[in-house]
Amino acid sequence: MNTSKINKKILLLFILLQVTFNSNLTYASEYLKKIESTIKIPEEIIFNSKDDPLILKFNNNSPFKGYIINFWATWCVPCRKELPDLNYLKLKLKRYNITVYTISIDKRKTKEQLKFLKENGALNLDHYFDKKMNLFQALKLRGVPSTILVNQKGIVISKYEGILKWSDDEIISEIKNLFY
Repeated sequence: MNTSKINKKILLLFILLQVTFNSNLTYASEYLKKIESTIKIPEEIIFNSKDDPLILKFNNNSPFKGYIINFWATWCVPCRKELPDLNYLKLKLKRYNITVYTISIDKRKTKEQLKFLKENGALNLDHYFDKKMNLFQALKLRGVPSTILVNQKGIVISKYEGILKWSDDEIISEIKNLFY
């Protein structure tokens, strides 16, 4: 085969890879849209990392301007991929008074899940557990990972179902825009 044909094939392969790569890009403004309808976080019992029951409470006196709440499970491969990004996101948003929570819908013991979280780069996040999926179902979420953005009043202002590159600067900027 001559050099010209090889170069053409390499160029064609490069173009196909570019098209494939670009079609898979996720743009924050495309996915993190403000919800027009009012969805209030329901008062459902979940559990903290010590297995103590609690209800997430939101109010204007909170030190946080907003909350990013990610629903996940240990058996969910995309969830595992998101954990380090969510950890990074919390660090990046701290100065804007926006925090990140994870809520597991997994049935495993809490200790096992905490070990899993530690092993998968989610050390700095606040972890909660919804083993009966009451909160998950009350929010009418369809699968994991699912992430909601909640303001100080407990109103869901944005929702994304699926994996997202939370450490991406464009996504971080869009989150700040939604809260400010």
